[in-house]
Amino acid sequence: MSSIDELDWDHLRVFLATVRSGTLRGAADTLGLTHPTARRRLGALEAQLGLQLFERRRDGLHPTIEAAELRLAAEEVERAVHALGRVAQAADPALRGPIRVTAPDIVASELLAPDLVAFQQRWPAIELRVDSSYQVADLEKREADIAIRALLAGKLPDQHLTGRKAATSYQAVYGEGEQWIGWQGERVDRPWILETPFPDLPICGAFNDVALQRSACAAGMGLSLLPCFYAEPMLRRRSEPRPHFDLWVLVHPDLRRSPRLRAFRDAMVEALGAHKPRLEGRVGTEP
Repeated sequence: MSSIDELDWDHLRVFLATVRSGTLRGAADTLGLTHPTARRRLGALEAQLGLQLFERRRDGLHPTIEAAELRLAAEEVERAVHALGRVAQAADPALRGPIRVTAPDIVASELLAPDLVAFQQRWPAIELRVDSSYQVADLEKREADIAIRALLAGKLPDQHLTGRKAATSYQAVYGEGEQWIGWQGERVDRPWILETPFPDLPICGAFNDVALQRSACAAGMGLSLLPCFYAEPMLRRRSEPRPHFDLWVLVHPDLRRSPRLRAFRDAMVEALGAHKPRLEGRVGTEP
């Protein structure tokens, strides 16, 4: 067996990804590798350790007892590698390089797109890489550098993150007709419908997507509960806006002094603040 001091982090990454996904194919996809490369790296790790880490079965790879013990140590290495990367990134004083950003889809596309473009044009040496989805990226594992997150109004972000609450998004009832456009069906939808001014209207269908809800509402299918900034001015408002979620701009504490991340964070906090009239449903209603 080779010296334990010669263990390759790339091999450990494949091991951890395989444990978490249950297949080499899943590990390869997660890490952006080809299947043969992932298989070769896992085999090299097993040879180096002199251990069989997985039992190959028809339904996938099953970790051995030795693998379960190795996983704890490998995850400690993973945390240390990510911490080292964050420290190195924070130490770079230049306003250049990539920034990986995660944000809810409609917040990125319907609200912040012009602000993201303006930032990119102001700092062309910075490369924005924006993942607009509803998946929560893990800043601890460096899945993103900055997260713009929507948390239920009043809820605080995880304690290990640092950042600022930039604004609050309000929601209201929109649309026409005498029925609700369902999200998930009667059992799930009725409790929150009871809290609206239209508690007794029937529910039609299950359209579990905010873009589909807005489109169905615009087509006259019925009422929908939507974020004000997303519904207006397309749809007719039928109730007073209420706070729904707070928008936070978050970063890992190790990265809070990075000049380029600080520049981006400050720009997004300022942009969200400027969008408060839209977010609160006050566009066209103020004197």
